[in-house]
Amino acid sequence: MTQTEFKVAFPKKDFIAYMCVFSVIETALIVMTIYSEYIVFDLVLSISFFLICIFVVLATFLFNVKVIESTIKVRTRLGRTYQFNCSDIEEVVCSKRNSVRYGPSYYMNLLTKSNELSMECTMTGFSKMAGYILEQLENGEIKQTVVSESCKKSLVQYKNGDIFKKKRRNK
Repeated sequence: MTQTEFKVAFPKKDFIAYMCVFSVIETALIVMTIYSEYIVFDLVLSISFFLICIFVVLATFLFNVKVIESTIKVRTRLGRTYQFNCSDIEEVVCSKRNSVRYGPSYYMNLLTKSNELSMECTMTGFSKMAGYILEQLENGEIKQTVVSESCKKSLVQYKNGDIFKKKRRNK
């Protein structure tokens, strides 16, 4: 068996754009506080916006999933850590949610007795996790009854990246 080690996390590439937008809005709020008659209200608004943005940034950077051999280590958005063995997985659920604004989003949920791990297709390492789950199914580490047939098909699509390829229309 080859050594398996990879990480699943939110992509950090959009962080610079987020920080630019945050800086512009926070600067506008501070200027508004300086030139406003309602200093207390504007100050509360500015501080609230700052705290919310910091929480969003921390939540994005804190969440990650590390897979080392058959152990899955998770750090949640709030910083809590836990780990479980892949044989502890009781159910794997693959789902698709459609949004009028953003289009389809694909999710993979791993359920154990005490925890639920939810990952979305925009995360780096999502396709590796799908491949890992399929590999563990083939090896017998994860019971066959844990994954439905439709979820197996979805995992194969996730692994191969088929969900990200645009379908061509025949003319």
